[in-house]
Amino acid sequence: MNAGFLFYLLVIIVTSLAGGLTPLIGDWSRRSLLIPVSFSGGVLLGATFFDMIPESAPILGAALGWPLIAGFLTIFLLERFVLVHPYPEHAGEHGHAHHIHLGLTAYLGLSFHSLLDGLALSSSYQRPELGGVVLLAIIFHKIPDSFALTSLLLLDRWERRSIAIAMLVFACSTPIGALITWVFLRHANDLVIGASIALSAGTFLAVATSDVLPQIRRFNDADSLPHPLWPMVALFAGIAITWWGRLIAG
Repeated sequence: MNAGFLFYLLVIIVTSLAGGLTPLIGDWSRRSLLIPVSFSGGVLLGATFFDMIPESAPILGAALGWPLIAGFLTIFLLERFVLVHPYPEHAGEHGHAHHIHLGLTAYLGLSFHSLLDGLALSSSYQRPELGGVVLLAIIFHKIPDSFALTSLLLLDRWERRSIAIAMLVFACSTPIGALITWVFLRHANDLVIGASIALSAGTFLAVATSDVLPQIRRFNDADSLPHPLWPMVALFAGIAITWWGRLIAG
C-alpha cells in the first residue's frame, strides 16, 4: 500500500467529516442540499459513463452487463429493504418528516453503502487513469450524504456529541471498505479488477438515478431556489467536469 492510496483515504475521511459536522454548527434547510446533491449526481454519472464503463468494457467484453447490473441491483435492494433515505420525501423546510426514529436505520444503511464505495476506490486505484475521478465522485456524493444523515440524526433527537462520534465512524467506513478490498485486489488479475470496476459503476449509476435525479424532479418554481434551472446546471456541471477530466487523462 503506497502513500497515494493512504492520502485518498485521508481525503475521504476529512471531507465526510466536513459534510457531517456542518449541520451541527448552523440551522440548515433540506433545500440547502439540492445544489451539491445535483452536482454530485453529475459527477457520479460522468464517472460511470466516461471512465468506469469504458475502462472495464475492453476487459470484460460481452460479460460487462453482469457485474454492472449486480452493482445496480445491490443498491436497489439495499434502498428497498434496508436503507431509509437521508432526504425525507415529505419533509418540511428543515427536514421534519412525519415520522422520526429513522436515524439509526439510515445510519446503518448508508454505512454499508459506504463500504461499497471502498470497493470502488480500491478497484479503480489499480488503474491509475481512474483513481482520481472515482475519488472525486465519492467525495462529492459523500459530503451531501453526510450532511443529510447528520440532519436526520438531529431530527431523531440524537445528542450532538453522539452524532459527532457516529459521523467519525461513518467517515471511516469507506476507508475500511477500501482497506479490506485492497487486500483481495492487490494481486488480482485484470479480469477481477475489471469486474470490480463494473460492479462499482453499477452502484454509482443506481445512486445517481434513484437518489439524485428524483430529488431534482421534486423541486419546482415554488421551492425558493434562485432559479429552478440551477439544480440542472449543477448536474451538467458535474458531468462536464468528469468528461473534462477524462480528456486530460487521455
